[in-house]
Amino acid sequence: MYTNVHPVRNTMIVPMLQTEGLRCIYKMSKVALLGDSIIDNKVYVGQDEFSVLEHLESVSDLEFSKIALDGDTTVDVVDHQLEKLDKTSDYMVLSIGGNDLLEYLHLLVDPINKQTFSKNLEIMNEFIEPIKERYEKIVEHLSKNEGKLLLCTVYNGDFDRGDGYETFEGDGEFIFGIGDLLKGKQVAATVIGSVFNDVVYSTGSKFGVKVLELREIFTESIDYANPIEPSHIGGGKLAECILEWIKSHE
Repeated sequence: MYTNVHPVRNTMIVPMLQTEGLRCIYKMSKVALLGDSIIDNKVYVGQDEFSVLEHLESVSDLEFSKIALDGDTTVDVVDHQLEKLDKTSDYMVLSIGGNDLLEYLHLLVDPINKQTFSKNLEIMNEFIEPIKERYEKIVEHLSKNEGKLLLCTVYNGDFDRGDGYETFEGDGEFIFGIGDLLKGKQVAATVIGSVFNDVVYSTGSKFGVKVLELREIFTESIDYANPIEPSHIGGGKLAECILEWIKSHE
């Protein structure tokens, strides 16, 4: 077992770890989980499979508080999640931003728009800036608490797969009917994700907060339940990385 910390980028990359025998180490600590379906993924795993929270609870006696909510954006974290945070939490994990990007991803891949490269860059800059402002506001708020804070990047997703696009066909206001539009658009998703991840890294550096690189954890199709949600396997890998981060502070 080892932890590879990159001090220059304040990044933390952690491999798959064995958690057997760790219960006594984590007992008594409180952990707050904020964000979106990267953490709140229960509805996307099978009946006999674990969500990220269930993985965490199955191997430790930490007191987990799941504030994260499927579909939430940085707006929801600012408006609703922060007020639910127990300020006595020993550890806080934030994984947010993916749904903010999904609100605009279709603008970059819709062939009807036929935007030029420079125009697409302008579009990205226009919608990334307010997301960045909200993200920094969230991290600033969390970093004022006594507990340790871990930021998560967004992963690349699995847009080359042929199934699971019904995720985008529900009754959600911003995702309705864009499943076919996003199918096979892995490059676009990766590029826009990289732009936001720069925000995560710069914000982490600004406030002295560690960053967990999800792109180094979710590396295979089996890590995803659909194009954008963690599977039982991917969620387990994320849970173990979170526990290893906590262990490094014990």
